[in-house]
Amino acid sequence: MAYQKALAHVIACSEAGLLPAKLDHDGMKQALGVLRQTLGAPGVTNPVRTDPARKTAEVPSATTAKRPSLSKDPRCVALSEALKPVLRVTSPEGAGGYGGSLQANLHPADAEVLGGVPLIRAAMRRAARQLGWKVQTLGQVGERVALVLVHDVREAPAEFADALEEDRMRKGTEAMERVSAVMGEQELSELGPSPVERQTDAFRGCVLARSHG
Repeated sequence: MAYQKALAHVIACSEAGLLPAKLDHDGMKQALGVLRQTLGAPGVTNPVRTDPARKTAEVPSATTAKRPSLSKDPRCVALSEALKPVLRVTSPEGAGGYGGSLQANLHPADAEVLGGVPLIRAAMRRAARQLGWKVQTLGQVGERVALVLVHDVREAPAEFADALEEDRMRKGTEAMERVSAVMGEQELSELGPSPVERQTDAFRGCVLARSHG
């Protein structure tokens, strides 16, 4: 399963209150069971199909007015400019600028201060496209975390395949080490910040640089 699809499924199950609060040994087993059982369930990760005619009838005509593009919002433009150098260095070494991604897990209140998840997502998309990425984004808001993700999904030339595969294997190994630490009830602090924590820190750093610029 693609990373973005798996991430969206975990978030949807969490928002639905299906996952245990404590991810100890038993909690991890319970969470994995729930994720397997609900994969593809309508209303969890897949939108429920509705009658197009009914949907049209239920939408007031006032809502059809075109909204201003977030990409033209001055806050979005400023944030996208600050994000470009951060996105650029997420490409694996030796990959020619391909395969980059950035995920930021923010407190919902902090996301709102920046203009909200839709605006942050638009800024990520704008910055990535200016770097030549083929963009895939995700934005989710929960009670405790606002998640925003941008990923370069371009097909890389063969000459960069080895570098991208080595990076994928490295990330997979690191993820398994962290899962093993949780399952073994070890201290995750021994492994240092997770990749997402490091990327979130980089995102916050570019926001602070923009605010003091």
